Amino acid sequence: MFLPEKKKFIMSNNVLANLVSSNKKTHILLLSFSFFLFIYQILFAEQFPSESDVNFSLKLEIVVDKFSSRLLKNESKEVIAVVDIFNYETQERDARGDAIEEKLTNLLYEKLPNQVVPNFEILYLRQEWKSRFPDIMHEPLTEDIVKLSNADWMLTGTHGNIAGELSLDLKLYDFKSGNLLWQTFVGSEKNEVNGEVKSISEEMLPEKYEQRNSQVHFPQTERFFAQDFPATSYDRLLEQEVGAESKLESPALVIPETVDENILKNPEAMVKIPAGEFLMGSDVGDEDELPDHLVFIQSFYLDQHEVTNENYSKCLTCERGHGGFDTTDPQQPVVYVDWNNADAYCKSQNKRLPTEAEWEYAARAGRETEYGFGDDVNLLENYAWLETNTVDLGLPGAKNVSMKKANQWGVFDLHGNVMEWVQNYYTKDYFSSVRQPDNPKGPIAPSDEKYPLRVVRGGAWGGLNDSGTPAGLRSANRFSFVEWTRSFQIGFRCAKDLNTKIIKN
Repeated sequence: MFLPEKKKFIMSNNVLANLVSSNKKTHILLLSFSFFLFIYQILFAEQFPSESDVNFSLKLEIVVDKFSSRLLKNESKEVIAVVDIFNYETQERDARGDAIEEKLTNLLYEKLPNQVVPNFEILYLRQEWKSRFPDIMHEPLTEDIVKLSNADWMLTGTHGNIAGELSLDLKLYDFKSGNLLWQTFVGSEKNEVNGEVKSISEEMLPEKYEQRNSQVHFPQTERFFAQDFPATSYDRLLEQEVGAESKLESPALVIPETVDENILKNPEAMVKIPAGEFLMGSDVGDEDELPDHLVFIQSFYLDQHEVTNENYSKCLTCERGHGGFDTTDPQQPVVYVDWNNADAYCKSQNKRLPTEAEWEYAARAGRETEYGFGDDVNLLENYAWLETNTVDLGLPGAKNVSMKKANQWGVFDLHGNVMEWVQNYYTKDYFSSVRQPDNPKGPIAPSDEKYPLRVVRGGAWGGLNDSGTPAGLRSANRFSFVEWTRSFQIGFRCAKDLNTKIIKN
């Protein structure tokens, strides 16, 4: 078939135009792809850029192989969530940590697809959490994400650089009990003697990690509760300043290298509570715990334990009463002290009573659970003196302070032993506090001038008002007593603003 010259010309031009257009599209695609590669290299080159990082990846794969092999030998099939690989220096999540978290999850998922929460699901849960709680400024707690994922165990840790090489400290926790089941180190560590770099693996961990757990066949560290869980972004830079007389037998959290000299010389050890916000009260508790509301707390110091008889004797003008279930041991908490004398003692030490909000914030220690360690009532006796380990055993009465485990901020006996006076007058609800988001101090006068009620917190070893029951020991639970009350159930501890000079005793 012959076409007129004009049509041939038009067709040839169309073909040429199509070719030019096709070439342009090809060039655009190539340029786009090149640009994508360029951006990818910029974004991810720092994640695993060097030969040492390639070695790190290989070591990580070896650890995952061993880890998976051990898990496959267990009859129970616990689900694992890999969450929050923090930067060791900043104690924050960062791009490298996220990349390691994703890589670790993917490696595990290949080996154990039915036992590992996929990385995309963790990312989705973070977004869902933010959409559900838009008013909360901080990132969700590690345990919040694990709880939403329905995982049984959580694998978390920190990454850093040792002698210029990427390293990773991994820890596996039983989420329900908080027990540390297994720990390993991936990377290298500089030898302080000759400067050489040696590889560290789980087999080189100290012998104390080689104990066996009946639930899982992993080398096991000392069994701390979830106080080792990373907390939210505003409270990850935790500092614990412990006095010389502290009875802390095993570290509740990492103690920083530099500790305030004044604190060390102060026999009444105080802990620095980090600044942050939390959900105060409870929507499922008693009526006077409503409404639950967001509160911001500035960093402050809090006594590590309740004021003892020995401490209280230093205030020559402070009075106390006596009666049944009295305490006489120097290290027992002082009781039979009314609110005014508790307030006077704290002022004599250049301190003050904590506000109700500060007290609950410290008791929660970064959690939104019933207790500072979680929701498991079976763990209460590890952290508190209550009816089940005193009255029910025929051993009523308050016990020496700091005998139970501290919470993850290093504070003892916030649940149980004796209840504690705080600054606030008591009101039946929190509606006025909702309009005071920054450390609300409540009304400046009591509801009834003739019968001034003050708030008491923490629950006790036993006694009236169900104070020794698990319900009485909840972080959000509130008690009220007229301020001249002197009771075997009630003691107190003091707080201090950061800018207040510490008195050396």
